[in-house]
Amino acid sequence: MARLVASDYRKALDVLYAAGEVDGPLAFPEPVLGVLRELVPCDVVTFHERSRRPGSVLVYTGEPVGPVTPEVRAARLRFKHQDPWRPADGPRTLTDFVSARDFRRSEFYALVHRPLGVEHMLQLYLDPRRTDARLEFDRFDTDFGERDRNVLELLLPHLRQLLRAATRRPAASGPATELTAREREVIAHVAEGRTNSEIGRLLGISSQTVRKHLENAYEKLGTHTRTGAVAAVFGSTR
Repeated sequence: MARLVASDYRKALDVLYAAGEVDGPLAFPEPVLGVLRELVPCDVVTFHERSRRPGSVLVYTGEPVGPVTPEVRAARLRFKHQDPWRPADGPRTLTDFVSARDFRRSEFYALVHRPLGVEHMLQLYLDPRRTDARLEFDRFDTDFGERDRNVLELLLPHLRQLLRAATRRPAASGPATELTAREREVIAHVAEGRTNSEIGRLLGISSQTVRKHLENAYEKLGTHTRTGAVAAVFGSTR
């Protein structure tokens, strides 16, 4: 069993500090996911919560190896029945549910995981008896090990508490709340310095569509610049 070292505990405390600074009903926004990505190194870390009402939550940080194209989205829906993941207590890797050999024979792998460069995944359901909220860590190169599981096991009670506390906080108000999920996603990429073409490749849409999303967001936010939109959504310190 892999033992945690002092640096693991320091990084775990960094996660709790970042999450403790959050104000609003979203427990794990991008800055918190960024610290989680330092704790458990990966290409992408995502927070999902489809059970939330109204709407669902999907926030991520990192660089997918491949873009999420319309074809990938369609295949994810078409072959959803081949997705081996199920709610579970504690951190789980893909091979806890299916052998790597069998999974790589499936259409779900060939048309969803492989184009995205997701060869290994670690998933953590935060409170599976109450919600489908979960964190997913994706890697292309090496599988997740015991150290990764152990550090998430250490944090799990605190992450669960943070999730419950966030659901009791009132929703933020203001024009940023009027944005669609895609408009917020585009602005998040703008905040990271990406061009419209780069954002389009990542999201599997054209640069013209990216520009249209930005124009719609500008109108809602009362701004005419990329910098103004980022400040309105994420604050001037982002």
